[in-house]
Parts: sequence; C-alpha cells; structure tokens
Amino acid sequence: MGPAPRLAAAALVALTLVALGVALVADLVVLRQATATVFLLLELGVAPALLARPLRASRFVLVALVGGLVAAVLIGITMATLHVWVPVPAAVVVAVATVVMLAVAVRRDLRALRDGRLPLAPVAESGPAGRTVDGAHPVDALHPETPAEARAASTARLPLVPLATVAGVALVVVASLLVRGDPPPGGLLSIEGPLWWAGLVLLVAAAVVAVVSRRSPALPLTSLSGVAVLSQAIAYGTPTMVSAARHVGVVESIRANGGTSTGVDIFQSWSGLFAAVAWAADVAGLRDVMVVATWWPVMISPLITLAATVLAARFLTDEGRAWIAGGLFGLTLTLNTLYFSPQSLGVVLSLSVFALALSGRPPISGARRRSRPASVAPWRLAAVLALGCALAVTHQISPYLTVAALVVFVAFRLIRPWWLPALVLVPAVLWALSNASVLGAFLLPTAFGDVVSNAAPPAHSAATLPVPIVKTLAFALPAAVLVLLGLVALVTLLLRRRDRRAWALAVAAISPVSLVVATNYGAEGIFRVTLFAAPWLSILAAALPWHRLLPGLARSSARARRGAAVVATSVALVVVVGVNVFGATALDWNRVASADTTRATARYEETAAAGAALLVPGTGNATPGARTARYDQVQYLTREALGGWPDTSSSYDAAADEARLTSGLEAWDATERWVLVSDVVGAYDDRYGFQSYDDYTELAAAFAADGRWEAVMTTPTATLYRLTTTGAGDE
Repeated sequence: MGPAPRLAAAALVALTLVALGVALVADLVVLRQATATVFLLLELGVAPALLARPLRASRFVLVALVGGLVAAVLIGITMATLHVWVPVPAAVVVAVATVVMLAVAVRRDLRALRDGRLPLAPVAESGPAGRTVDGAHPVDALHPETPAEARAASTARLPLVPLATVAGVALVVVASLLVRGDPPPGGLLSIEGPLWWAGLVLLVAAAVVAVVSRRSPALPLTSLSGVAVLSQAIAYGTPTMVSAARHVGVVESIRANGGTSTGVDIFQSWSGLFAAVAWAADVAGLRDVMVVATWWPVMISPLITLAATVLAARFLTDEGRAWIAGGLFGLTLTLNTLYFSPQSLGVVLSLSVFALALSGRPPISGARRRSRPASVAPWRLAAVLALGCALAVTHQISPYLTVAALVVFVAFRLIRPWWLPALVLVPAVLWALSNASVLGAFLLPTAFGDVVSNAAPPAHSAATLPVPIVKTLAFALPAAVLVLLGLVALVTLLLRRRDRRAWALAVAAISPVSLVVATNYGAEGIFRVTLFAAPWLSILAAALPWHRLLPGLARSSARARRGAAVVATSVALVVVVGVNVFGATALDWNRVASADTTRATARYEETAAAGAALLVPGTGNATPGARTARYDQVQYLTREALGGWPDTSSSYDAAADEARLTSGLEAWDATERWVLVSDVVGAYDDRYGFQSYDDYTELAAAFAADGRWEAVMTTPTATLYRLTTTGAGDE
C-alpha cells in the first residue's frame, strides 16, 4: 500500500470520529449508534496498523480489523471481569489515542506522498519456505499466460472484475430489500427474484474471469463468501440462528450488571466477544443488540475468507491460488453456520495466529544439510500472545485446536521457537482453571477416548416422523463438498509426497480429531473438527499441480488451456457457491430467529415475575430465549420436560395434548406460568420429525380456545399467553 490508500484509510477513521462528535453534540441518536459501533468494532485497529510498516492491502485490512477486534475484546473483558464498567471514559481514551496515532501516520504519509516514495520500504514476505507447496511452476496448466504477462496485459484492461462485483452486490441488495419479511418454508431461494439470481451470476462470472485472466479474485470471492448472510440480514432483519438471542442476553447482562457474573454459565465465563459488543453498545446507546447480532455474519464471513487467504499465502506463491484457498474455506463453512457467536470470532483469531506463526523461512524441502527455521520476529510473538489472550477469554475450544495445529508445524520444523504454541496454550489453561466450575458438563471422564461416540453428529431420538429431504440435503451437500475437498487435497499430497510442507498441512488437518478424543462437545464435536481441518485442506486443494496431473493439457494450445480453465473454474465455483447458498438458507424457516418470537420472549423476560416459567410446546432449539439481562431470573420449559411429543401412530387430539401440557405446567414449581406458541417452533419440530406442522397448528388453536390462557402479546406468527386460572378448561 502506498501513501494514498493509507491516507484514505486514515480519512475514513477521522470521518467516523467527526461524525460521532457531531452526533453527540447534536443528540443524533441514529448517527451515534452507527458511528460508535463502527469505530469500536471495525476501525479500532486502523490507526495502529497505519503506524506499522506498509503492508499489502489484504494484509493491512486483516491486521486493522483483527487488531481492532482483539483490542475491543481485551478492553471489554477487563472492564467486565473487574466490574469496573466505564465504557464511555474507556472509549474517550481510545479515541484520543487514535487521533494521536492518526496524526503521526498522516504526517509521515503526506511527506512520503510529496516525495513520491513509500514512508518505509515494505518487506517482501514469503511463505514458510523458499519453495512453497504450489511448486512455483512458471505456467499453470490451466492458464495460457504467465503471471508476468497477465499483469502486463491487465494494465490496459478495464476494471471489469471490480465493476462486475459491485454491480452483483448491488443487485443482491436491491433484490433482498424487495422481499423483506419472515422466512418462508422454502427458505431464501424460494423468495428471491431474477435480480438476485442475476447478481449471483455476476459475482460468479467476475470470480471466473479474475482467476482465468490472472487478475485478483479478492473482491468477487470475498463477496461470494458473504452473499448468503447479506441477503438474509436484509430480507429477514433478524439473526439467522436462534442461539444468537442467548448470546445477546449475555451482552445485556453485562450492560445491566456492569460486568460478568462468574460461575453462572459458560457464556458468562467465556464472554470476550460479548464484553466487546457490550462496550460498543453502551457507548453507542444501542437499545437492541439484536441489530449487531443480525449484521455480525455480514462482517465476519468476508473476514474469515481474508484471514484464510493471508494464511494460504504462507504456503502458495501464486496470489490467485491463495485467494482460491481462502475462498474455498469461506464457502465450505455451511456445516458450522456463521452467526453472532464466540466460535465465529475464534476462527478468525486462530487463522490470524497461524498466519503470524508461519511467517518465518524454514529450510527448503529435501535439503541435505539440516537447517533451522527462522525465528518469528519479537513483535509477531507479542501479537500471537495478544491473539492468544483474546482467544482464551472468547471461546472454550478454539485455543486448544489452534495449539494442536501449531504443535504439528513445530514438529515439521516450520515454526520457531518451539515454545511458540505456549503463547496460546498458557492463557487458555489459566482462564479455564479460573472458570473450572462451569466446565463439568463439557469434560466428562466417560467421554474421554470414546472417539466414535464423540464424533457422532447430534441424534434426535425423539423424532417419530420421517425427516424432510430438505433438512437432510442441507447437511449432506456441504458434507459432500468437504469430502470432495479432502479428496482433492489427498491427490495433492500424493503428487507432492516428497514435500514436507504438504505433509505438515495434511497432519494439521488431522489434528482437530484431538477434540473428539477428549470430549463430545455437546454432540457437536464433529462439526468443530471439520471447521478446523478445512483451512489446511483448502490450501492443499488449491496447490493441486495441474501441470503434473494433466500433462497433455499443459502442452496444448493457449486457446485450449483457456477454455479448460473457464470450464473447470466455472463448474467448481457453481458447485461450491450453490451448495454454500443452499446449505446456509434452506433451513431458514426453522433456523432464523423470528422477529415476532424474539419480541415475545423479550416481553416475557422483561415483565414476568422472578421464578416464572414459560412453556414452549415444542423444542427449545427454535426459541430465541434468554435474550435480556433477566435471562437467569426466569425459566424456559420444553415438551421434553413435560413428557415429550404425542404419539403420532393414530389421529392427533390437539385438545387432549394441550390439556396434558397445561396440567404439567400447573404442577411445575413457578411463580407464574406462561406459554409461547410460535410458527417457527412448529417449523423446527416439523423439519426434525418431532411433530408435523399441521398438528402443531391444531395445538396452537387449542391453546387459543382454552379460556385459562390470556393472550398477553399477539403477532402474525407468535402469541404469548399467561395462565390466569386453574381447573378445567372451557368445554
């Protein structure tokens, strides 16, 4: 990056701070909410990044965004843990420091711009070896031009890729605005019109053109990785996962109590992300943090792709291949749905740790003389420690899976010093020991070593109905893509079997299995294993040596190679993007935190007496509960607590089912008794085979007909009732 783009980055931060000042003086609520949130969650790391040695644009963006998130996490968790909750004074100190750093950086860049030079000579950074995994082959079998020829030719071309990307994103945004509402049974794809599909086609075409013509595919691939979550955020205006509501409840608890409540639950104990958002929300004056939860995936998805790309560049000399690896990883995350969760931030922090740790120069593979890898620079070690501390307070398992992969690279002599993994492990262990009281349910002695059971996906033994095909495909198709990715990675390993970097990547992909050796992680261990294996598989897949796999194509004409490149890239992108969008949106009907249901649970938690119980006549997985600061003062009950689902072998009697549930709730120890009837609960039960949606609709009508239940809140898709009398219901 030269002085001009660096000055533009500084101007963006300065403009945000000026707008925030105007909002505070003029009492412009919306402007304050937007600028304070953007500054504290997105721009906090820009000024420090500007003071560092000039970097490439992709690395600068990653350093600025991740550095800012780490700072927000560490500042927020410090205030929350010590119960010294001073969000505004802390923000003022940070803003003043930012202004000072911007002044220094701007002065230096203005001088450099005037002199026509970079303020500091950038250091060329390579991967973890002189010859990287992709082999540095001068001409790829699927590309008719060398990189140098392509770059020279591209100077005279129009910026078609950026223009097509911008146009594609614009079409997606406009199309999603036109279909705003609740998720339908068919998911997002059933309501998006021709404009949306045209935008998606443009993005795919832009990525294909960029890869084939050796232009940078950065913009189209990062856009494609976030197109599904962007469309969902606009169309639904609510988080794409019900679990996000519980995380919002932790944020609100920190805001209300001035800190975390240690020992209450695992969310309070590992609340780094939540403390950072609570800090930003208090400074911004946000009334509803669900807004942040809704838009969090739109920010984190492209950031994950960027982080994976920077990591891949440590192994791949070709920038295009690095972006392909990052794009593959970003587009194969559907089994681990990205939403407002510590896991999503943990992935970014882990990828950043790997990118920093693998920045040395180990010996060339196959060298006879045994040499030692170059040590990581001291500032990088300090950065790894800061990332390790942020990981330790944010997520329970990410630090350990990060350490597992780091140990692999130490063993393969790709990382030095050998003790570098301790910079991540020690903070994680110390934090876990200080919060050991809430870990009992996650560290069961009986689970240790039971790999087969621990790796099994969640089982729904209570299901009595056939599972709809859409639910099966929503998991099976992303899993199939991951298997295909693994097979391509295996082919690369076989073709490069004498390269120890390739073996290091393969063993690193196996290292997450250590999780299911120790615990089943709430029956979700297999999903986390695939999540932490996918970056290494993506790098290996992107390093596939086409010139060795298809020697005949490498010797063919330029036109034949160009045609093959277009076909291969198009097919691969269409498959991966298609599965990504389908997997992320097919279950919207039962996954998305319905706005009506979210308002109903908030009403219950805010108005019910302490000790009250709310019955969800279905599974609790579809209920966005525990979303306010009072979440630990009220109870949520599901059908499982009152005897499970009705027998579906004969005709369903909704009135009898309602009477049984009401009677069970009356016998429950509670100060008040409530019930929530919601379409999204019926949708979830239907998709997972617990109860048909038609039967659930009859049950909802039975609650409405029972005079004992008083409707407290009625919306188009959810109704909140409170039990007012006891005894027999109306005939």
